[in-house]
Amino acid sequence: MAKTQSTSSNFSVRIRPKRKVTLYKSAVDKALQSETGNLDLFLRFLLGLSLESNQKHLRGLLTKTRSSSQSHEETVKYIKMKIRENPSPERCINLFHCLNELNDHSLVEEIQSYLRSGSLSEAKLSPAQWSALVFVLLTSEKELDVFDLKKYSGSEEGLLRLLPVVKASRAAL
Repeated sequence: MAKTQSTSSNFSVRIRPKRKVTLYKSAVDKALQSETGNLDLFLRFLLGLSLESNQKHLRGLLTKTRSSSQSHEETVKYIKMKIRENPSPERCINLFHCLNELNDHSLVEEIQSYLRSGSLSEAKLSPAQWSALVFVLLTSEKELDVFDLKKYSGSEEGLLRLLPVVKASRAAL
């Protein structure tokens, strides 16, 4: 009688880099279209699996793919483009979580430098930067007891983007 192989050694997935990027872009688009946010965690999970460091743990299921850094960079660029397209604050926050999963912190670091320099109130922030500010404030180690809106004098649109922070704080000035 022939010896049967285990199921895990018979099953492998190979996705070409171009198809991989298309898959990730489609997943981002679907998550952005979801009004309830029910695909947000799935998207983060999928993008987290795309990292080479996580793929090492899945060696038995995934075959080695070429140029994963290229698909990684294209995915990061696509997510940043979607952030700049100005989706709702909640969608932007999810996209920042996605960038975080992909280990890209460039927009967040930009905002953190504004915060450290104290020049945030004078700065003219883009919608993407406002979204990054909201992400930084919401993921901060410090609990927001009182949120002072006066520190963030910006456009009406910028202040509207800060609503998730106001909702998360105990009081707002």
